[in-house]
Amino acid sequence: MINYLYIFPEIIITSALCFIIVLDLFLPSRLKYISYYLIQFSLIFCAYYIYSHFSYLNTNVSQLYDTSIFSNTFKIFILLSLAIIFYYTAVFLRYFNIYQTEYFLITMFGLLGMMIMISSQNLILLYLGIELLSLSLYSVIAFNKNSLFSSEAAVKYYILGAISSGFLLFGISLIYGLTGSLSFNEIFIHISSLEVLNNMDNVQIIGLLFALIFILISLSFKFGAAPFHMWIPDVYHGSVITTTLLLSTIPKIAVFVILIKLLASVFSGLLLFWTDMTIVLSVLSILIGNIIAISQTNIKRMLAYSTIANIGFILLGLSVGSIIGYKAAMFYTLTYVITTIAAFGLLSQLVYEKKPIENINDLSGLNSSSPFTAFLLMIILLSYIGIPPFIGFHAKLLIIQSLVETNNISLGIFAVLMTVIGSFYYLRVIKVIYFDESKNDLSTTSKLHLTGIYIMGLVLLGLLPDILGQLSQYSISNLFNT
Repeated sequence: MINYLYIFPEIIITSALCFIIVLDLFLPSRLKYISYYLIQFSLIFCAYYIYSHFSYLNTNVSQLYDTSIFSNTFKIFILLSLAIIFYYTAVFLRYFNIYQTEYFLITMFGLLGMMIMISSQNLILLYLGIELLSLSLYSVIAFNKNSLFSSEAAVKYYILGAISSGFLLFGISLIYGLTGSLSFNEIFIHISSLEVLNNMDNVQIIGLLFALIFILISLSFKFGAAPFHMWIPDVYHGSVITTTLLLSTIPKIAVFVILIKLLASVFSGLLLFWTDMTIVLSVLSILIGNIIAISQTNIKRMLAYSTIANIGFILLGLSVGSIIGYKAAMFYTLTYVITTIAAFGLLSQLVYEKKPIENINDLSGLNSSSPFTAFLLMIILLSYIGIPPFIGFHAKLLIIQSLVETNNISLGIFAVLMTVIGSFYYLRVIKVIYFDESKNDLSTTSKLHLTGIYIMGLVLLGLLPDILGQLSQYSISNLFNT
């Protein structure tokens, strides 16, 4: 008898989707909130199920689908993060009278795609997960039908996403032709048996390198690493701010999981090649992200380039090619996502002239009208910069420490210098908030009590960084069985 319980989290999400889609059709407008609460309940219940069955799910009964501690940790993190994102999204959409249950349901399909990506142990299954996520994102980006920017962003992302998928499929086809398999484990065994550093056949190594390059290009596009970042500023700018919040957080986690599984495990035999590639990607991302962000006046575009720079720091950790670098990269990824949810979540609750916040100058004199809001936003920005004792400081410190300990001194110095340069555009926002002339047209869409609690939790993580540190160490150690 086949054991299907190891995919029960995905069954929970799929069943909830089917039930809520049908139920929502029969609910009158005044009762649509029932669908929202059912969606939130399904997310939290699924996260609880994974947590409560951690040891059982870790039995790995399938070579096709991974349910290890590493994968389940990220699934729980994504589920809880999405529940918080949905809270901000519901508040925002209701305030501007554009609330539609379909927005949340489409995003749930994207969630299902991310869960498949995280657990996939087969390249075709990985591709299906990526496409399910991408198709969902195309739809939610175009959600605001009254905005030309939104439609433009969706078209740009769709076209570039299709090209990215083509690169991925070409890389997968090369892998299959060279190894005769699509299974992660079998590909790893095949590459390891070739003895890359000693006596490897030239045709094999060239073919595998081409496959690796095509796959890395596709995943770099999904991740938002330069020079494949061209979609990020326009898509972030054109989307409603809660969609930008979604785009900039949990899909990055799913892509990070795939990167670390493929590079550090499946293609570990090609370590000497892909480390150089990731160094180039990371350096370009940090340079382009930090330098171009300085000139931005739109806050979503500024944070878009900030995202590119942060992706560069994560790739720096991966480029180390050792356990210490992977742990630092995971810590940085979790920190970035937590901080970004706080940033865009708070911004989504601010309104200037009865419109969502768009430009940095819209925040002028925020401290005069709402000192508490200004203080919360300042905490987030200081964490982005890497000022102690906030969690962002520990994330950057771990990346730099991993570079120094593996004798990548020049990259460590580069990371420190770019952190100093990158602090300028964050400090400029703080200057606008506290020292520019006040604008009385600023208001909030709801009370900021929950946001305040969330950001205080962010501060607590900065004071007790070992919480995320132990989680990162435990998960990565489980992945590599160390």
